[in-house]
Amino acid sequence: MKPDITTATMPAAGQRATAREFLSVVFRRRWIILGLFLVTTATVLTVAFTTPLVYVSSGRVMIRRGEQQSALIPDRHIMNDWETELGSEVETVKSYPVLQRTRELLNERAQADGRRLGVNAAQVDAEVMGKSNVLGIAYQDGDPEVAQKVCDALIHAYIEYRQGSELRYPERFFETETAKAAAGLQHWTELRREFANQAGVVDLPEQRRNLISQQTSLDMRRTEVMADLAEAQTQQRIMRELEKNPDIDMPTIGQLYSNESALVEIKRRIVEQQGRIAQLRERYREESPEIQNAGVTLQTLRDMLKREVSARLQMSQSRIEVVQARKAVIDRDIEVVEAELEAMPNKESRLGEIDRQVATWKTRYDALAEKSNQAKINKNTDNSIIVYLLNPAGAPKARNTRDYVRLALAPAFSLVVGIGLAFFIDGLDLTVHTAGQAEEEIDLPVLAAITERRRSG
Repeated sequence: MKPDITTATMPAAGQRATAREFLSVVFRRRWIILGLFLVTTATVLTVAFTTPLVYVSSGRVMIRRGEQQSALIPDRHIMNDWETELGSEVETVKSYPVLQRTRELLNERAQADGRRLGVNAAQVDAEVMGKSNVLGIAYQDGDPEVAQKVCDALIHAYIEYRQGSELRYPERFFETETAKAAAGLQHWTELRREFANQAGVVDLPEQRRNLISQQTSLDMRRTEVMADLAEAQTQQRIMRELEKNPDIDMPTIGQLYSNESALVEIKRRIVEQQGRIAQLRERYREESPEIQNAGVTLQTLRDMLKREVSARLQMSQSRIEVVQARKAVIDRDIEVVEAELEAMPNKESRLGEIDRQVATWKTRYDALAEKSNQAKINKNTDNSIIVYLLNPAGAPKARNTRDYVRLALAPAFSLVVGIGLAFFIDGLDLTVHTAGQAEEEIDLPVLAAITERRRSG
């Protein structure tokens, strides 16, 4: 019979549990122990048999510490923060540019063997090997061949990226900038040549002096022509005024005409004829034929003189027109010279601007050429390699192998934990289950115990 005691005190410190009591507790709490054992065993077996078997291939590289400050300065700046620097390198291995370059290398190699491979960023691993500058790079995959090939491509991609990102001779930069400077210099040089051809510019200061000298010479010639024109116009005006007065003989013009003797001869004969008429009037009457004939002869001579004078006036007009034509030519030349002199400041300004652009682009081109040569010298005299390959991608090693000894340890430990948990829970139960517990509670000996009879179904 099972006593029903709901209140009890803690057992005495000197009381010892018997094997029977131990087995009783185990039997009584068997479902806790078996349940924990079964759950642990099922979990371990599920994880072990559902986790795929992967292979890991790894390699090592050594990083040369220090950073070149400029492609033109060969000195290196040593980084003191070792953890930060190498921690950044670990993330660099997993960065997008390195992974992208890895894919490119795999695609290039796929053209040779015909097998295209990909790379998964989650399967890339990198770590610092102790407190050193050595970096371990690994890649895991279910296929050992894939793991090794991708790891090898990843290591080479990282080395290329680090060497390419280091400050060294910037060939593309200098080629681009030198090409721009050469194109700009050629453009402005060609523009200067076209402007010089269109504007007729050779040497502006010398051309300015020549134009000023030409203008001075033309002004002097114009002054002379104006004097000749004024003289010819004055002579013609005087001759026309004298022509209107019949009582005044037309004077000779002298050196202006080459056939001046004919006019002088007519004048002489007119004077002689006038003297003869005066003599005849002394001897004859006015109606006499001698005087009439002498008058007709005088009139004829006067008509001849008038025609000669008219011819001289026409010649004087022609001379004026010739002088005016000369003046017009000189005026046109002066206008051309003045126009060129007026345009000279604009030409000088435009040519000066073009020359400044040419000088600027030439200076830039020369500076780029000099700096490019200096950068090449620094590149060739300074060792710019900062990453060394210590070990290539090694043979893949299996990971997540099924170690049955370790698989058996988890259920064994679960039994120990289950038994301990069973005794802990049993200790929390205050119900009296054994004769020892009854003697302890009532402080009287137990004379007999009646076992509990199981009820028949």
